[in-house]
Amino acid sequence: MEKKRDNTNEYDRLLIDLGNTACKVAFATNTEMGACVRSGDGEDPHSFLMSVFGDRIFDVVAFSSVQRHDPALEAWLRARCRKLIVVDGDTPTELKIDYQTSDRLGGDLLAAGLGAITRFPKRDVVIIHFGTAIAVEEINKEGWFVGLAISPGLQMRLRALHQYTGMLPLVVFDQDDQIPEVGIDTRGAIMAGVVQGIVYELEGYVAKNQDKKIILTGGDALFFAKKLKTPIFVDYNLIFIGLAEIAKRYAE
Repeated sequence: MEKKRDNTNEYDRLLIDLGNTACKVAFATNTEMGACVRSGDGEDPHSFLMSVFGDRIFDVVAFSSVQRHDPALEAWLRARCRKLIVVDGDTPTELKIDYQTSDRLGGDLLAAGLGAITRFPKRDVVIIHFGTAIAVEEINKEGWFVGLAISPGLQMRLRALHQYTGMLPLVVFDQDDQIPEVGIDTRGAIMAGVVQGIVYELEGYVAKNQDKKIILTGGDALFFAKKLKTPIFVDYNLIFIGLAEIAKRYAE
């Protein structure tokens, strides 16, 4: 994910993915996607977006959030574009959804599902999202959202071991770490258990879905893809591909 902030006038659309830990944006036109930008650790989303927008007014902004975002942020976005699409489970797309709970499917999951069927039409797809939580999303070849499985993400598992025990330390994960099969100290034991536990979880999904296209996305996607025995497709921009399709639909 690029960190250079691109305010050039050649892009008339802005795609925003507000996650639990970071805000990411991508610049786009009807036919191409430009630079992707990620907020810094702990950076306020509103301040970050103000720096991205500058004095620009975009034609279309497609906004997806996993947070209960401040209504003031949404109002500010509406003032910075000609058309704001707040993406959620009710947003009309080519992806067909029948989610059975009173809350709606998250806009990030809808956008990723749409991105998957855009890239791989007429294919059964399993999308594994690596974020604060690990979400496994299934889409069938007819374009129907089949269902979802959610489990704690890597950082959440590390924090839980620390918060719900009296003696285990909070381990800081680094993707360059060597992960042992079994640890010979407490930190190594925690990393072995957490990372390998996720790997075994993923291997189960891969074994169950060998006839489907499996896509890994999100911050730790490449790290875990390298640990799987089967080559897996990684696409960091899957949500943006879906948001770009939504922006295109509303622009037309």
